[in-house]
Amino acid sequence: MRAQPMKIKVGTQVERETYQNLKIAAARERRPISEIIQEAIEDYLRQHSESEKRAPGLARLLEPDPLRLTSRQIRGSLTVDFFDQ
Repeated sequence: MRAQPMKIKVGTQVERETYQNLKIAAARERRPISEIIQEAIEDYLRQHSESEKRAPGLARLLEPDPLRLTSRQIRGSLTVDFFDQ
């Protein structure tokens, strides 16, 4: 039998509307709010740990920055016909 990981209690504050929407989502999915929050935190950490796999120290400063565009900027560039300019 596998042991359950030890959990700790965490306190934080969120906007009232966010919490109400979270309660509704949890009720619809028939899941505890804590399970949804745990999953969201794990997803967040997974996404940010991938960006941390860059080179350390000075080597990181010498790497080119990734291209950071919003989805609006990307869509806008896709609609421009460069042959008409």
